[in-house]
Amino acid sequence: MNSAAILLATLGVLGASGGAIYAGLGGFMTQLLGDTLAHPDVSEEGLRVLALNVLVAIAKAAGPAIATGFVVGLVANLAQVGLVLSLDPLAPRLSRLDPVAGMARIFSGRALAELVKSCAKIAIVGYYGYVTLRQEYPALVATGAMEPGQILATLGNLAFKLGLRVAVALAVLAALDYMYQRWEFEKSIRMTKQEVKEELRQTEGDPLLRARIRARQRQIATHRMMQEVPKADVVVTNPVRLAVALKYDPGTMKAPKVVAKGARLMAQRIRDIAAANGVPIVENKPLAQALYKAVDVGKEIPAHLYKAVAEILAYVYYLNKRAGRAGSWR
Repeated sequence: MNSAAILLATLGVLGASGGAIYAGLGGFMTQLLGDTLAHPDVSEEGLRVLALNVLVAIAKAAGPAIATGFVVGLVANLAQVGLVLSLDPLAPRLSRLDPVAGMARIFSGRALAELVKSCAKIAIVGYYGYVTLRQEYPALVATGAMEPGQILATLGNLAFKLGLRVAVALAVLAALDYMYQRWEFEKSIRMTKQEVKEELRQTEGDPLLRARIRARQRQIATHRMMQEVPKADVVVTNPVRLAVALKYDPGTMKAPKVVAKGARLMAQRIRDIAAANGVPIVENKPLAQALYKAVDVGKEIPAHLYKAVAEILAYVYYLNKRAGRAGSWR
């Protein structure tokens, strides 16, 4: 990608400023030859000045193209991978001296892909070189009867046309190569199922151990909840599927609190414990469903359920009064 971008950008600058470069170098050479013939100086200082002038003239002519190529190459690299500053590739590694690993790299899929790309580049350059020269063959033959300036212009035009064709072809190849490199990179960093399991085990612990811990926590929470059922004032049921145990103490609570709830087998256990400890069990399907869905264990009931729960507690209070008992909510 970098090579194609640099070649295209450099050719663009040369195509746009080729006339100015030719004129500048032509004027410099004319002046240089005139001054040298008029005042020849073959001393060491004279030759040093001459060499310096030549270098300055070449830098002025080639500077824009070189600077453009440098900037475009830098931008193309940043666009592909971003800014990466690392000295790791320069660090010595004994593994690079391993002949087995070296042979594995030589005959790897990546090496094969690089070989195919190199062959494709050579084939592209060779093909467009052959096609361009065949098309321009009559012009090349005609240069034998041209002036030196015309010969230079013809050869420059031929070189520019060849370079442009090669650059466009390389740009297409670079785009395909870029997509392949991205696909290969994404594939190389993809984790296997075993690596994912190992990472989860290292970060979150053994899945079996975590499952046992969660099961033990559920057991502790269930046991603690069941210990609260005998202290409840009433158990509201569905009547079989759901059971919700309520407790109310006006001195410490703003509203009745759910101390236990469960469905199916858990509901059956709550009813059994409540019956064994003399806790009233009241069937109220709508209220049981609303309490089970809306209130977590240990939380007070919401305001919109106050009236329905108050009626239940009043009924339980009436039963306790008739039986000569007083609830904790009294």
